[in-house]
Amino acid sequence: MRDSLQDVYAKHLQHADYGYPLWMPEPMSTLPQDYQDNGLQIGDVGSVDSMGQFDVLFNICKRSDSLLHGPHGVPKNFQPVRHGDVKFSDNAIYVGPIHSPGIKQVLQPNKPRLAEYEFDPSTPAGAILILPHGAISTELLSPEQFRRVVAENALDWYEFAKKRYGIQDLDRSLYLITGFYKARSWSLGSFSNHTDDTGKILARRDDDNSGIYLLEFTFSAGSRHSHGGDKDGSINQTVFITGFRITVRNCLPDPVVLRVTEPQTAWSTFVYLFQACLNRLRSFSGIHKQPAAITVENSPRLLLHTISNGWI
Repeated sequence: MRDSLQDVYAKHLQHADYGYPLWMPEPMSTLPQDYQDNGLQIGDVGSVDSMGQFDVLFNICKRSDSLLHGPHGVPKNFQPVRHGDVKFSDNAIYVGPIHSPGIKQVLQPNKPRLAEYEFDPSTPAGAILILPHGAISTELLSPEQFRRVVAENALDWYEFAKKRYGIQDLDRSLYLITGFYKARSWSLGSFSNHTDDTGKILARRDDDNSGIYLLEFTFSAGSRHSHGGDKDGSINQTVFITGFRITVRNCLPDPVVLRVTEPQTAWSTFVYLFQACLNRLRSFSGIHKQPAAITVENSPRLLLHTISNGWI
């Protein structure tokens, strides 16, 4: 099955180490007004949908009667938590492009250029993001404080997500956001079947909105750009998220939450499942009281690979 634009974009832009890239940085239109004004928030729990947009299920730092929780409620045993101290940075990402290693920016200061930015791709697949105003960041100083909360509640969150989506098994990971990078405006693109060595990527200022770049590919690719761009506009576009990723599998007697922070080989997957089975057997004998093996890992990059067939 061919990878989606989000798959390709996230896979090839994650090397920048800012976090997990979102193909659709804008907040979902169904979220309350504070999300429309400010974007995603620390404590949000949700999933990345097939379009590359973060779907917020609930926020562990908000009361159960908040506007966010009004339509669908909160998971079983929900108790809001304080998120603690937060670090802010106004210039976390500088103005300009971020791109995968296989894309090279063309710099010819003494020659006329085809566009404000010009790039030569040298790989079959790649991704690019241009931030006309740069990006700010917000980061939880002690994300480990959320680890216990995740370990104790992950299975309840999983059941809540299944009911919310109306499915028997959740075929995607859940995320708990502990930080993010936000921008006023952006232009992004990705490609996966580039074979022409003469291909070009050009970025020109929009004639109607100088705060936006329009990406042009001379080969087949996908691209998007924000509709804002005013330097005084809201910074509500979440281009990268960081935090905890939770993957649940039901192939054991009890659901098991497995940590996923780096690509898993078949052997490492087997080891994880073997450890989970061992813990389960210990629980039968009274040696180990936990009903399921729950390990949760915090990763700034929220890497793509899961134990089944992809990140979602």
